[in-house]
Amino acid sequence: MIISASIQAANQLFLLEEINKNKNKFDQIHIDITDGHFTNNISMSFNHINLIKKNTDYKVDVHLMLDNNEKFVKVAFANGADLVYVHQESTTLESFIEFQNIFPQLGIATLPKTPNESLKDYLKYAKAVLLLGVTPGYSNQKQSIDLLEKAKNFKNEYKDYRGLLVLDGGVTNDDLQKSKNLDIDIVVQGGAIFG
Repeated sequence: MIISASIQAANQLFLLEEINKNKNKFDQIHIDITDGHFTNNISMSFNHINLIKKNTDYKVDVHLMLDNNEKFVKVAFANGADLVYVHQESTTLESFIEFQNIFPQLGIATLPKTPNESLKDYLKYAKAVLLLGVTPGYSNQKQSIDLLEKAKNFKNEYKDYRGLLVLDGGVTNDDLQKSKNLDIDIVVQGGAIFG
């Protein structure tokens, strides 16, 4: 299981130092990009992807929480993202297929209250599925749903899905072994790593 460090939770004034100081706690970097429309907050920029790729050897997965995916999926990949997630709630199936034909490393994400059933038609095109456990836009939140239970239900419902399954939002250190037992591929942690 891969641990992806959500650098939104790190001290932004000393970002590279924070990454280096905590390097034994994670395997790759997770960047949240929000627009103030899909979410109530504006978080990190596409320049952060470029900064991390130029100054570290980490893979970077990018979680886009935006209304305008058509414009920004290509910007994320152009800045060096290794894997990008867009939200089912703001991406039609037709758009997702179109993006995925150009960018094979594209995943689909859902908000906490969005049922797993909404993912059904996207799965054969998605490199990864990200299940979000918190209201997007802010770090260090507690889960608003039982994320492990949602993941378990996803696994039972879509036994044939062969892409990556990612848990993001409020994942504590206590959740790590349970996630591993569920064969989760990637867990995203922010506050649990950076405090």
